[in-house]
Amino acid sequence: MRDAPGSADTLDEPGRTVARANLLLSLWQVRADLYRSLETHTREAMAGSNVMTPDDVEDFIEQQIATEQTEYIAQFLFVLHCAGCSQPARLGAYIDRHNAMIDRLLAELDKLDGVARPLGARHKQRLWRLKNARFNERVKAGSLERLGGGRLVLSLKDIERFMAMHMDPTLCRDRLDALIKVGLLRDDVRPNIRLIWSEGVLEALVASHLDAFARELRELTHAPA
Repeated sequence: MRDAPGSADTLDEPGRTVARANLLLSLWQVRADLYRSLETHTREAMAGSNVMTPDDVEDFIEQQIATEQTEYIAQFLFVLHCAGCSQPARLGAYIDRHNAMIDRLLAELDKLDGVARPLGARHKQRLWRLKNARFNERVKAGSLERLGGGRLVLSLKDIERFMAMHMDPTLCRDRLDALIKVGLLRDDVRPNIRLIWSEGVLEALVASHLDAFARELRELTHAPA
């Protein structure tokens, strides 16, 4: 009988324990480096602010910038950039994949409605978020029509839908506001819609740290067991 994943024998398999630990350390390092780059950019952007004291800036960084949610948004925009989603056909295909994933998650969560014990508050919140995360045909068409000039422009609601698995809309909005405040994203507020886009700096930060992670992986791959 094979060992179950995560069993003690599997974890202690000779030659793999150190490699796994080194891989995890590399993941932590690249994440810490990304956060540090975001922090450095923020301090430079907010230097000489007449509104925020140095302590205010550090609180802002801790609470809004160096956070898991900001990391998700930065990586998400990087993925869209790499997928060529400034083109309508590419973004349309990405939206279709997103909708399919949301449908699978909703089907799994809906199965829990029949269990004897009542659903917890967090489960209900996640279910609500996912039910509002689908792009219907009208919303999808609007998202594609906003593209032009080779630039990926998303509405605030678009991003909230894409981020529904990771955070609630209020938290998503807070993190977007923070990135806009330090110049890593741009926005244009119009009647009934808020448009948001990146001019490439945020994606460049993510790319730089992914390159560093790739180098770490190559070194680990060729390291003696």
